[in-house]
Parts: sequence; C-alpha cells; structure tokens
Amino acid sequence: MPEDRDAPTTALELVGQHRVELRRDPALDTLELIGRDGKVVLAIEVRETGPVLRFEGAGLTLKTAGELVLDAKKLTLRSEEALSLTTGGDLDLVAAGDLRSTARVQTITAELGDVRLEANDDVRIDGERVLVNC
Repeated sequence: MPEDRDAPTTALELVGQHRVELRRDPALDTLELIGRDGKVVLAIEVRETGPVLRFEGAGLTLKTAGELVLDAKKLTLRSEEALSLTTGGDLDLVAAGDLRSTARVQTITAELGDVRLEANDDVRIDGERVLVNC
C-alpha cells in the first residue's frame, strides 16, 4: 500500500465507526474501506494498468450460489499452514504440460474402487524398497 498520506483525501464516515477514504495521486488512486480499529479491510488501487483489489484481515470468504471462475494468465495459491481442496463431486486435475507433485510423504487412497495407473510409455518405480501386498 502506498504510504503517500500527503495525497488529497476524501473521507466518508460509515455505520459502525467504519469509513471509506479516497486518496487521489497522479500515478495511483486508492479507495480504502477502513474498519473501526483503523486498519484497512479492503483497498481498491486504480493504476494506469488497471485496478488491483487488496483484502486485509483475519479471513476472507467468497460465496456464490452459482459458478465462480478465476481466469488468469498465471495463478498462484499460497498458504502458510495448510491448503485443502474439497468437492462433493468429481475433481479433475488437467495440465497441458507436466504435472509434478512433491511432499514429505504422499498417500493415495481409493475408498471405493480401483487405483489405476496408465502411461503411454514406461512406468518407473524407484524406491529404497518396493513393497507389494504388504
């Protein structure tokens, strides 16, 4: 967040001691929703290249009754403690390029049905010990 507090600012007080501030600057206009504790909750930065949304706080929930699409040239999901993908239906992971999975330990479990492994070329299993039916 730019720290240019000398830029012209327009403020609007909201219910619950929240406020909205609009800061105008030649290179960047910023609209901020500020919580009662004085911390920025939501900021919209308008730059020449387009708007940037910034959410700050203890949590963020996006909820929709319909479809949610994230469409980007590049997408990064980063989590400090854990990341969970859950669906009540099928899950497809599709990559036009390579798919790599790296972890300290990996577990694949089929709760009902088979585990299938198919390859157009060789299937390679490399381990200190390869245990089968143990």
